[in-house]
Amino acid sequence: MKFTFYLSLVLVALLLLLLIRRYSSVEFVHHARLLFKTWSVWLASVGSVTGAWVHSFPDSAMRAWQVLPPDLKSVIPPDYLGIISAFLVAMAVMAQFVRQRPLVNERDKLDSAGSQ
Repeated sequence: MKFTFYLSLVLVALLLLLLIRRYSSVEFVHHARLLFKTWSVWLASVGSVTGAWVHSFPDSAMRAWQVLPPDLKSVIPPDYLGIISAFLVAMAVMAQFVRQRPLVNERDKLDSAGSQ
């Protein structure tokens, strides 16, 4: 139920963003499609979904922790499962400072084509 609510909120926010973009002066950056290839978007997405999963299905998260090998269990206590998602989101913020060279040229092409 909680996870479905989380997914519903994400979809509503996405629809609102698309409506705002369509009926106002808000516009996306020219390289918006490239953002799906960036580390920061992937880390934030995985962190967000992991956090929602841990909070929505704590028994399932605990079972996942229990199947880990004993050496990993000694490093990751069960109460740290929620912190992993927050760590991934924090890493997403840090990843925005790292230049992904293959995407730079594509972004520059899209930006120059969009400004003409």
